[in-house]
Amino acid sequence: MRIDLHGFSIHDAWKFFHQWVHEAQHDNTIKSVTVVTGQGKIYNELPKWCENMSFVRDIQPHFGSGAYHISFYKKRRQ
Repeated sequence: MRIDLHGFSIHDAWKFFHQWVHEAQHDNTIKSVTVVTGQGKIYNELPKWCENMSFVRDIQPHFGSGAYHISFYKKRRQ
């Protein structure tokens, strides 16, 4: 699965990502996602957005830079 936030404003990217994660949290078939951010402010902010999400298992840079790969726990902790 992949979502693309490249080209969004920070606020719009956060809203889109937050909504997507809220829906993914309730879908146990989603095990991971690649989030394309570009190399700017969203790239720097995304790890901070994930810090308080208890069901995020891991976040790693992907494709060198400009994207992250986010893994979720199998059973969502809520």
